[in-house]
This record gives sequence, structure tokens and C-alpha cells, in this order.
Amino acid sequence: MDMNIFTYGTLMIAYVMYAVTTRKFRFVEANLRGYARFTVKGESYPGIIPVTDAVTAGIIYFNVDEPSLARLDIFEGELYQRTPIQAEAQGGKILNAETYVIKPEYRDYLSSKGWDVNKFTKTYLETFLESCQGFPKNS
Repeated sequence: MDMNIFTYGTLMIAYVMYAVTTRKFRFVEANLRGYARFTVKGESYPGIIPVTDAVTAGIIYFNVDEPSLARLDIFEGELYQRTPIQAEAQGGKILNAETYVIKPEYRDYLSSKGWDVNKFTKTYLETFLESCQGFPKNS
């Protein structure tokens, strides 16, 4: 079954989403309430955890297909758990989606630093995309 996916980190960048899924999806900017984004210790990418009153900006990709979801699950790995959420698109429209939340047992992997997509794009994107090139093309 196709699924909407809320992304808040490297996957907000269409190039990265394409590198992982080899597909292009329609998307819209959205906010996720009740979650805060922090950089994973020693890494260039973030994770989110539930935090009351927090808001995380991101992107919802529409109708992500099963093969792409399987590839995203592998890409996200052991730290993250795909979790159903509701995010708010422009105009206040509430959309059902899933997102990758840091599993409770891995919360210690998060730093106290926030994460900025523009800083990531300038500093790490090129190297990060190169690391995605080795990502399995067929699942």
C-alpha cells in the first residue's frame, strides 16, 4: 500500500530521496508538531524524538510505493522506527503520514544540537550523496 512519508533530515533533499529510492515523488512542505529534531552524535544527519510543544519542519512525499518504503527502511537502519504521524501542510491541512523516529533505546545517540538543512547542504551533501551511490539499487 502506498504511503505518505514525512521527512525532516537528509531525505528532505530531493536528490537524496532519489538516490535512495530511484524514484521521484510529489511533495509538499509540512510541520510536525510534538517532535524535536537533533543531530545524531558524530554524524551529519538528524533524528527526531517526541518533545511536547516542539515543531519540526519538513517535507511530505506523497504515495511512496512499497519497494521505495523497503529501501527507505534499509537506508534509515536500526536507529529509527517508522511511526504513523499527522503533519500540517500549508493552509493548515492535516495529512496522515509516517516518519522515522529514533527508537527509545537509542535516544542517547542524539546530541543536544539542532539540525539545519541549509548547513547540511552546503557542508555535507556532496559527500553524503557519494555514500548513497553504494546503496543497493535492487531490493
